[in-house]
Amino acid sequence: MRILNQTMSLSAINVTGPRAKELLARAGLVDPPAYLHHQHTTVAGIACRVFRLSFTGELSYELHHAAADSVTLWRRLLEFGADLGIRPHGLEALLKLRLEKGHLIVGQDTDFDSTPRRLNHEWAVKLDKTDFVGKQAVLRTNKIPLNRQLVGFEMEGDAPAEGAVLWHGDEYAGYLTSSTWSPVLGKSVMLGWLNLFDGALPDEVTINGRFARRVPTPFYDPEGTRARA
Repeated sequence: MRILNQTMSLSAINVTGPRAKELLARAGLVDPPAYLHHQHTTVAGIACRVFRLSFTGELSYELHHAAADSVTLWRRLLEFGADLGIRPHGLEALLKLRLEKGHLIVGQDTDFDSTPRRLNHEWAVKLDKTDFVGKQAVLRTNKIPLNRQLVGFEMEGDAPAEGAVLWHGDEYAGYLTSSTWSPVLGKSVMLGWLNLFDGALPDEVTINGRFARRVPTPFYDPEGTRARA
């Protein structure tokens, strides 16, 4: 038996936005996978594994395919979507959209001792399961008093720099991990690690002399209706 690493031979194109399904229907994907499902099929004549995922928070499909077919697939999608207003998007747009949805980047919004409780992501862990990788670590760390948590903030005006320090009065309160101006919301949205004071998270902090409010995440489309359209 031989094991072959195919990573460098594969590519992916993310088709995202409210007209993504319409575009892919033109490209031959008339029966797309449901949310969080995937399927093997042909898109614009190219063999693809299509994943219904959404890091942007919008209706999205990831088209995974052979790297040798990437240019052909890219050009055909642009042709099919010419009258739909199709545009290439880069990392800046992707990062801005993901932050509006409160999606985390591992290693940027998380650190070496992040836990589901500290990340405010306990909804993602089912402790009533018989067992899973990391269950004992979660049970053990859940017994430790919570001293900080990753939370959302919003403020008026331009977004502070990522890494900016949070202050609760004159006391150090944490730091920002992600920060951006949200055009759709008309304000700055941020994620950051916030310390507890007297067992509670402050409702407001100061960042570079400006007030920021602690708010729930996602900041945008909290029901997730756009990604599930």
